[in-house]
Amino acid sequence: MRRSIVDRPRRAVALIAAAIAGFALLPVPVGDAAAAGASVSVSPGSADPDYATEVQLRGTGFQSVPKGHGGIYVLFGWVSDSAWRPSEGGSAGETYRYVQDSEAKDNHGFQRFVSFPGSDTETSANGGVVSADGSWSTRLVIPGARFKAADRSGKTVEVDCTKTRCGIITVGAHGVVNTSNETFTPVTFAVPQQQAPPSPAPQATTSAPAQSPPPVPAPVVRTELTEATAGAPLAVTGSGFAAGEQVSVVLHSDPIGLPPVTADPSGAFSYSAALPAEAPPGAHRLAFTGAESKVETSVELTVRAVTVAPAPVVAPVAEPAPAGGGTAGWVLPVVIGGVVLLVAGAVLLVRQRRRGAREEVAVQSAEEK
Repeated sequence: MRRSIVDRPRRAVALIAAAIAGFALLPVPVGDAAAAGASVSVSPGSADPDYATEVQLRGTGFQSVPKGHGGIYVLFGWVSDSAWRPSEGGSAGETYRYVQDSEAKDNHGFQRFVSFPGSDTETSANGGVVSADGSWSTRLVIPGARFKAADRSGKTVEVDCTKTRCGIITVGAHGVVNTSNETFTPVTFAVPQQQAPPSPAPQATTSAPAQSPPPVPAPVVRTELTEATAGAPLAVTGSGFAAGEQVSVVLHSDPIGLPPVTADPSGAFSYSAALPAEAPPGAHRLAFTGAESKVETSVELTVRAVTVAPAPVVAPVAEPAPAGGGTAGWVLPVVIGGVVLLVAGAVLLVRQRRRGAREEVAVQSAEEK
């Protein structure tokens, strides 16, 4: 009788401990996209080593976090042979380097931001949205096989993709590290094959003298402005290029690649792009080169520096934790559940001890009688 009374509190403690252990072992839900494995396809599979190439990208198997902060940065650049990912301790400039671009929505196309659906930053996305099944699609400009980037110390270095591996890089955007969305897809470089000229049509026999073909006009580009402001748009018209060919655009003397333009069937184009904000003031040359014809022509202009007003000092505001993408979504319920179980267990233990004490007093009274 006494043994069973004394053992009741011990059994209650054992039941509470078992319940808490079972609650702690509940599986943490993981998104299907993370389990499937992320990958990126690139079309075309190779890029021109000397001129800008626009490629079509499609991502599958990525983690989509509804209303989560940020999303995915899509970049072109170099990665080290080991532990380049931010989730492994890697960092930009040290374990991976990429073609830098403005984070504005209408940048030059060297960097894309793919947003999570319903994110607080979705309005600034220029690469679309990650769908519920983890897929996305966007276009990216590869400026060529060589580009300049900043290393860890801030020093500018040149990356030569003909001597080291380069490709498409995806990492978590806005400082949110997400191992499920970190990928690297190699890109090769090759000179595009030139189309063979068409065979001349047979000449009909005639007594009339042969006429010489009309001269082909030399390519030319024009702009109404001889001065431009760094970061401001510049309009240029061109003609004399091959029909439908892609024309690369590079700002000299320190080469800075700009988005390419495609000539119409008559070999003409109208081009408008913002000059890089980092372009130094002074005399520059904006060069246009045909990908098929290989002809190049340029326009001279003077770049003025951007006048930037001093920004007001604003106290930093902590960004909210990513919704649904990290551990904050399930750690709080686990902690609250554990506290509730501990409180309930303590109440049950006190009641068992009081009941056991009353029954033991009754037994002692009965034995004394």
